[in-house]
Amino acid sequence: MSILSMLSQHADLATASLSHAGGLVSEAVMHGRQAVDHGGSDLIVLAQADNGISVEEFRERLQEVEQEEQVGWLSAAGRYFIGIFQKGGEVFAGFVTGIIPTLVVLMTAFYALTELIGEKRVHGAAQWAGRVALTRYTVLPVIAVFFLTNPMAYTFGTFLEEKHKPAFYDAAVSYVHPPLGLFPHVNPGEYFVWGGILVALLELERNGAVPTGYHITVAIWYAIVGLLVILLKGILTERITAIMARRQGVEL
Repeated sequence: MSILSMLSQHADLATASLSHAGGLVSEAVMHGRQAVDHGGSDLIVLAQADNGISVEEFRERLQEVEQEEQVGWLSAAGRYFIGIFQKGGEVFAGFVTGIIPTLVVLMTAFYALTELIGEKRVHGAAQWAGRVALTRYTVLPVIAVFFLTNPMAYTFGTFLEEKHKPAFYDAAVSYVHPPLGLFPHVNPGEYFVWGGILVALLELERNGAVPTGYHITVAIWYAIVGLLVILLKGILTERITAIMARRQGVEL
């Protein structure tokens, strides 16, 4: 191999190396410009945030910006994750200072009312209401839920015949939610069912989307519609119970 060919090969290798190095330098410059631009924008925001900011405060905020840039999407995901539980804590705190004391007072008042009226009189009214289908699946569940609350309300089924007990349970268990807007003491453990609706209605009232006091109207209609539903369910379940008993040869 001649000296000229060797020099030519080394020249080609040197040219390729310089070309590759030039590409790396270009990429580094581009990334450097992006970092400077991004960092500069953050610095501008920090500098313009407060005219009276001290050097130490500026340094702390700059460190926060750097940390956020390092953590990136993981930091944002963590904030959203813990934010869900923080919001739940705020709702719970609202219940502790709002609805829970009200529920305690209501439950105490209605238990005292039951004692004043007397259990025998309440039981007598339950026996009277259980004679006719119309009152058996409307008045009786209302009395049971109102005075005994959930789950003790189902014990009123002891005053009924065996063939009526499944239908009464169906009616009573379906009415532990509709009156929550008017009498939250009947089922305090599941108040969140009405509470979620109430929060949305109050927000609509504040925005003027619905009239003031609209949540009370909804609560009344909720209780009325629930009363109609348990009447239909009670009658239907009573018929189904009779059919199933006859098919299986069971006498109720």
